[in-house]
Amino acid sequence: MITEWLDSFFAMIDAIPTWQLYTVVGVLLVLETTVLVGLVTPGEVVLLAAATTVGSTGEYLVLAAIATGASVIGQNGGYLLGRTFGGRIRVSWAGRKIGDSNWGRAEAVLRGGTGRALVASRFLAVAHSLVPVIAGTLRMPWGRFARYTAVGAVLWGLVYVGLGSAASLAIRKFAHLLGPTVTSVVVAAVVVALIVRAVRKRRRPTGEPVADDAPTVAVAVGEAPVRR
Repeated sequence: MITEWLDSFFAMIDAIPTWQLYTVVGVLLVLETTVLVGLVTPGEVVLLAAATTVGSTGEYLVLAAIATGASVIGQNGGYLLGRTFGGRIRVSWAGRKIGDSNWGRAEAVLRGGTGRALVASRFLAVAHSLVPVIAGTLRMPWGRFARYTAVGAVLWGLVYVGLGSAASLAIRKFAHLLGPTVTSVVVAAVVVALIVRAVRKRRRPTGEPVADDAPTVAVAVGEAPVRR
């Protein structure tokens, strides 16, 4: 079942012409942080899927470069969006749908005030789509923002294209082992859960009296003793 699904997925994505696939990746990554498309379609998922087609060093470098460039363009677009419209985005219908918790998480990245926080923000799900908009809203110096987010985009592109490519090579080579492996893991997890449950049932806390061993005390009520 799993093997058949993977075979179908790889056949489908391999059938897409490389230039079309890379164009779609580039466009989605630009929109991801410019108009917050990343809140619906995470760029990581798109890039990992495209990276499964990578089969050489040249293809790896080309896709990583596209991912980096598109991410840089998108993040700077988000910065300009925040700088132009400010807090109106957050209080808009779409901003309220995003949720205060997600906005707060993105703001926490910028409160750190360090370049490393901006670099790392590219690897944070959801937050990386909001950080550029908030940075523009807070009027963070553009040079500082652009410099550190570019570094983050380069690292992000290299890491995710590498992960997708490596995972694809491993799965394509050992796909026939996935079915038995997953089945074994599930069976082992069920057995362990049943054992743990049985042990917990048999274990009795020490020092606590059992209901059948509770002492009986005679209490005189009127003339007849009552036990409780």
